[in-house]
Amino acid sequence: MKSKLLLILLILLLILNGVLIFMLVKKPHENRQRHPQRNFLTSELNFSENQKEAFRKLDRIHRGFMSNLDQEIFKNRAVLFNSFSIIDFNPEFIISKNGALEVKKETELFRFFSEVRKICTKEQTSNFDKIINKALRKNKNKPPRKEANHPLLRGGRNGPPKR
Repeated sequence: MKSKLLLILLILLLILNGVLIFMLVKKPHENRQRHPQRNFLTSELNFSENQKEAFRKLDRIHRGFMSNLDQEIFKNRAVLFNSFSIIDFNPEFIISKNGALEVKKETELFRFFSEVRKICTKEQTSNFDKIINKALRKNKNKPPRKEANHPLLRGGRNGPPKR
């Protein structure tokens, strides 16, 4: 009886190890598209291959710029929220610096979509405008995007965990 149970447990552990090795090697959980809305835009506008290539180039530049700005904002926030014990610390400087970075992000977003609009044909341009306006109306009632790496928001949807 004990030998049968031991054999079943051994087989079960081998199967579980095989699944874990598969998960580590193939990483099926990472196969999701990172920017489906961008693929949505190229397919919704029926971009040609040349337009898709131009879009990809614009997108790479845009994502790099936005990533750099996000990293800088995150670093500034870390300094700001780690400064509670500093006596002569001026938080307004970092807060205004992050405000200026948010303005840069908004400017970059506008520049990106302006450039995308320029690669559209006349028919695509009217469809592009409809998509952008629909997205603006949809995001109007949404709360601001939650940043998972922000120290005050790690505790969940309603802020830091209760102590």
